[in-house]
Amino acid sequence: MKLSRILVPVDASDTSRRALLFAANLAEEMEAKLDVLHVTYFTSETDAQEESWLPDVIARDVRSDEAATRKMVEGCELDNVAYEYHLRTGMPVEEILLFAEESLPDLIVTGGRGLGVVEGFFAGSVSQELVERAQTAVMVVK
Repeated sequence: MKLSRILVPVDASDTSRRALLFAANLAEEMEAKLDVLHVTYFTSETDAQEESWLPDVIARDVRSDEAATRKMVEGCELDNVAYEYHLRTGMPVEEILLFAEESLPDLIVTGGRGLGVVEGFFAGSVSQELVERAQTAVMVVK
């Protein structure tokens, strides 16, 4: 099966970086387009009040995560791959699934958090929800 479009949701984590590199190698081999998607809970546009209603520690962490994710993507040197970086705001799983419905990828490649059964049950897992709910194939990279 030849893939033409691969979606890889990313954050600044090491497993996300591994998933991105795996997806980029696959995209290069298949001559597929790579959609790199970062979902954040809010951006400066969604919290545009002069004085934020969010505590600074939370706002700062989310903004630094967005910057760290962009830096991680740029550091992966994706020169040999046709890719586009997308930023969405909202709940990660919901936004990833919505983006997948709109872009119709052949495959979603995501990093796994490496949680055990108990931790995964209580903390939840984006990769697990994608496996269960996505309408396309999902590959989890550890």
